[in-house]
Amino acid sequence: MSSTPLFSSQSSFFLKVILQLGLIFLFLGLGKYVQDILNLPISAAVTGLFILLICLISGILKLEWIKVGSDFILGELVLFFIPCLVGLTQYQSLFLDQGWKLFVVIFLGTACVMVFTAFSVYLGFKLEKTIKKLFKNKPNSYKNLQEKN
Repeated sequence: MSSTPLFSSQSSFFLKVILQLGLIFLFLGLGKYVQDILNLPISAAVTGLFILLICLISGILKLEWIKVGSDFILGELVLFFIPCLVGLTQYQSLFLDQGWKLFVVIFLGTACVMVFTAFSVYLGFKLEKTIKKLFKNKPNSYKNLQEKN
């Protein structure tokens, strides 16, 4: 008698995605709770993501616990924008008259993000180089610093 698994690998994957998305949405709910209690001016989603980040950095939450679910959401992210684009078709005359302004803003915004990202990466490498120079005379201290992170 051959034993068959209770769940196929595909159903196991979807179960894992659902559970991990539930954990991510739990942080959304926690963010909403914190926002309501503290009357924060930022959205509950941002607050929840910040709490999630703190839990990941502190080690309370392991990346493996949410990686599959978050990868799934990122893979399907384009689908979340389709209703927005369908809604924009109602304003076709507005885009024909004023659309060039929108494209200028999108272009400038994208350029700013690219420049600031490049500058941040540059500063990060520069900071890493400075830290390596500081710990050059004490190689064990630098290794200990890397092992802690």
